[in-house]
Amino acid sequence: MEATSLLLNLSIAILSAYMLYNVLENLRGFRRLPRPDETSRCSRRISVIIPARNEEGRIGKALTSILGKLGPNDEVLVVDDASSDNTFSEAMDHCDERCVLIKVLKRPDGWNGKSWACYQGYLHSHGDILLFMDADVIVKGGLGGVCGLLSKYDALSQVPRIKCGSLACGSIEIAFTSLLRLTYPYWNMSDGKAWLAGAFMWWKRSSYEIVGTHESVKDSPVEDAELGRRAAEKGLRMAFFTGEIAESSWISSWHEGLLTLTRILTARAPRPLPALLVASVLIYVALASYLVPITAILGYTNPIISIIYLASIFGYASISFKEVDTNPLSLALAPIGLILLSVAMVRASLGAEIEWKGRLLK
Repeated sequence: MEATSLLLNLSIAILSAYMLYNVLENLRGFRRLPRPDETSRCSRRISVIIPARNEEGRIGKALTSILGKLGPNDEVLVVDDASSDNTFSEAMDHCDERCVLIKVLKRPDGWNGKSWACYQGYLHSHGDILLFMDADVIVKGGLGGVCGLLSKYDALSQVPRIKCGSLACGSIEIAFTSLLRLTYPYWNMSDGKAWLAGAFMWWKRSSYEIVGTHESVKDSPVEDAELGRRAAEKGLRMAFFTGEIAESSWISSWHEGLLTLTRILTARAPRPLPALLVASVLIYVALASYLVPITAILGYTNPIISIIYLASIFGYASISFKEVDTNPLSLALAPIGLILLSVAMVRASLGAEIEWKGRLLK
């Protein structure tokens, strides 16, 4: 019993120190990120490219929100990627003269659907600045400040701002963003760490062409992150910016979350054995978050160390409220989200089939 108690106390003490350190690192990191001036105006032409597949009920809201922020010379290109619902007609109902609607019926072999749709939008665009935007994004702030930042950077993404309508979404998103900031923090754009988020991704046209456009990542299930990696290899300047200019929705159920995480983790999943080891650590952290109060009562762990552990784990996870608009109860369920993420990591490492938007990607 003494050996078990010693190991438990030592493990949660080490984890507490690590998480407290990362609380400070995250707070410093967020302060280093650029923040656009939303009152600024953009003097360059913006081409907004929206790939859409089965986005009925969302594409109209997205179009209304973005068109209200654009100038008279800007353009929006909606690329309907063989939708089986009323995405195309809904887009038509919410467009004006600045819109171009493109309907893709087939894509060439070797391309995933989103990359092909983005590429088609690019081929039909005319702007100096390209904004790739998901069809579920609602634009709330002005765009001029981001345009201004592109005088310093080649590509930009907003730190994700996700609106969750369910506890499943909130808990999974808190777990995912917490792990994301540990492994690929927004403020580290060095080789091997650089990535971009495609929901609201800005490019100088010339820089986008330097990395090879979406054609260079045509078979990737996470084409946005891969574009960021390629940009870093080319020596281009990228950054995530803070603010709440754009807000997107995400998954709504635990099962959808598992499938989505499997797709996201496929590109950089470790091999099966390392994935199992990492998953074991994450599951230990998650279970300890619920069991430490019990072990403290039973005398297996020191009460003070146990309190510090809980404060460090949930304190670090609470930073995710910068990225997630969700019910605060989601924080209490975040350890379950972490377990689900661990399962998704193992599935990705074993080459699980990936279905996305009704298509088999792998």
